[in-house]
Amino acid sequence: MPDVRGWPGVRGGVSPEEVFKPTGYHAGPDTPRIVIIENKVVNVQGAEGLELNAEEEDDTVVAELVVKEGYEFDEPIHMCVGVPWPEGVQRIVTRLIVEPEAKIQLMSHCSFPRARDVVHEMEAEFEIGEGADVKVTDVHYHGEGGVRLKAKYDVSVKPEASFVTEFRLTEGRVGELEWEMGARVEERATMEGVARLRAVGEDRVRAVESVRLTGEDARTLLDFKAAAIDGAFVELVGEISGEADGARGHVECSEIIKGGGKVVSVPKLRVVHPGARLTHEAALGTVEKKEVETLMSRGLSEEEAVELLVNAMLRG
Repeated sequence: MPDVRGWPGVRGGVSPEEVFKPTGYHAGPDTPRIVIIENKVVNVQGAEGLELNAEEEDDTVVAELVVKEGYEFDEPIHMCVGVPWPEGVQRIVTRLIVEPEAKIQLMSHCSFPRARDVVHEMEAEFEIGEGADVKVTDVHYHGEGGVRLKAKYDVSVKPEASFVTEFRLTEGRVGELEWEMGARVEERATMEGVARLRAVGEDRVRAVESVRLTGEDARTLLDFKAAAIDGAFVELVGEISGEADGARGHVECSEIIKGGGKVVSVPKLRVVHPGARLTHEAALGTVEKKEVETLMSRGLSEEEAVELLVNAMLRG
């Protein structure tokens, strides 16, 4: 990936490798990618069967990714966005179109390592074509200052397609997070939504995932795990609407509190067809005392034991 030192319009003298390393970024020089630093497009690199485009429009970057019909990519496509300075505003509008029978993994790296007063706003539209297989992994790193983040996704999963989305923010501070995803899943298609969140201190999180199962035999699983530590607040809302025969959906939520943290889990299940079936399971509270004692008997302090158990849950 090219260095942004001296890149026209980009300030700060940092390299993309430095910015995105905390999110686990690693890719070869020919890897397809879009790199956006603040509101500047730094690098766009496509591939056969993949059209990538990103343009600056006023104070917003508009990006489009199109995967052509039948193309399969074994290695992830990367979208790297971030603000490496203490202050800044980043606004991005993204459209992902995956044509029928295509297969991709999209890795979204969002890094704000020095944030003190950073705003990140994202609007995204995903269209998953018939028979396509798509996984989107969204990994965030916000440093110790936190970020004001607002993200909204609109997803359409066409017949017999598979869509998995995974959102992870488990290191550094969250700041203020408003995250919302709405999806429509058509016949014999599947969608899995996974979220892993760690909030500390003054962090405030509200994440909403809403899925409409509009086609026969459509399936969805919403899997939330979160920790609220030292006064942080986390609210997770999982909503499923079963609107067709054979539709099946499940919401699973696990939340741990520590040191005055607060958690709210809100499953919303709505069935409008007699052939649909929806379920939910939730577990909220502190770490099990017996598990802590077991680890302490092996030489860990209570603080170390609790931290280990929280991290193990978030990795699950």
